[in-house]
Amino acid sequence: MKKLGYLLFAFFFLIGRIFPVKQKKVVLFNGHNSGLNGNLLEIKRAMERQQREQNVPEGSRFSFLFFSKRDLFSLAGLFGKIRGAVSFFVVLPIHMATAGRIFLNDNFLPFGYCHPSKKTQIVQLWHGAGAFKRFGLPVEGDEKIKKQVKRANAHITHLFITSKQVLPFYQEAFGIKKEHIYVTGIPVTDVYFNEEKKRRGREEFYRQYPQLRGKKILLYTPTFRNTEEENIGIMEQFDVQKIHQVLGGSWVILVKLHPKYPVSNITENSFCYNMTNYSQITSLYFVSDLLITDYSSTIVEYVLLDKPIIMYAYDLKKYDRGFYRDYETTVPGPVAHNEEELLAFLQDGQKEDQKRQNFARLQYDDRDGESAKRILSVLDR
Repeated sequence: MKKLGYLLFAFFFLIGRIFPVKQKKVVLFNGHNSGLNGNLLEIKRAMERQQREQNVPEGSRFSFLFFSKRDLFSLAGLFGKIRGAVSFFVVLPIHMATAGRIFLNDNFLPFGYCHPSKKTQIVQLWHGAGAFKRFGLPVEGDEKIKKQVKRANAHITHLFITSKQVLPFYQEAFGIKKEHIYVTGIPVTDVYFNEEKKRRGREEFYRQYPQLRGKKILLYTPTFRNTEEENIGIMEQFDVQKIHQVLGGSWVILVKLHPKYPVSNITENSFCYNMTNYSQITSLYFVSDLLITDYSSTIVEYVLLDKPIIMYAYDLKKYDRGFYRDYETTVPGPVAHNEEELLAFLQDGQKEDQKRQNFARLQYDDRDGESAKRILSVLDR
């Protein structure tokens, strides 16, 4: 069934190839979550800023078209579902076929059946920074999907990453040639070095949750597990009542699960909030005082804020995703293997600053807020 969808997409992409490529047309496609956010939002802002600084006339500026797969396929009602399907299978491929630049934040399998113009730059920004746990082709168990991913990724002209040390991992994950990979940093990390953007992110959060102003905030961002039972078990292992009792009344807990694997057993009350559907995760980073996570790649961005991180790895022995380096020695904070250790770390306020700094050096060659500029410099060559 999926293959029929890919072929339908490719058919309208082929129709689009009849028309000339418009170099100033930019398509931003979010295949990872909802809304315009993360790398896609930041590269758009950088391009708009570049045009203003260069005094590019209005009629000669880039025009942006944004699509989110999740948003298109979650439209309500029969008419909404039809409109979403038409947008994805007809409108999107025609626009992609005639775009000068296409920005992606996830694998896009329909490209495996398409033949983009050599005039089109297909840019993979991915949805995460650095490389902490194995991802992409090495962890894909279905050989048919692997083959499709390789076919799709063969069209990528630019893949932007954060460090020379993670380059071999990205080459393996995407199955593309080294010459298409550029160590520039990624756009979303620039906000961590921009005090005004951080302030706006915090203000946007507090506009929605004014009752949390003045509170200390613990952010919990566990990654998904392999089974539904294990995913439900994530919150069973994280007793918000006990944690809040240890932290005290000045603290609140924000829980953000992986958007593709939400669960319904998150405690919600005056000191615990479910943020799984909160789209701007960077704002959650900015307002928080402490991160607790397990094997989530959220640590790669959060480490840029130089705030305390605790790793809660209660099922480390059975977690089978795999890591690029030894977990215990590499992660940017103390490792709690059970609830007792977690509560002890919270009570003692352990930080392990040196581990945090070492981790940041592994993941980033440059920490200067200039990644988007470097990316645009490469694309403009």
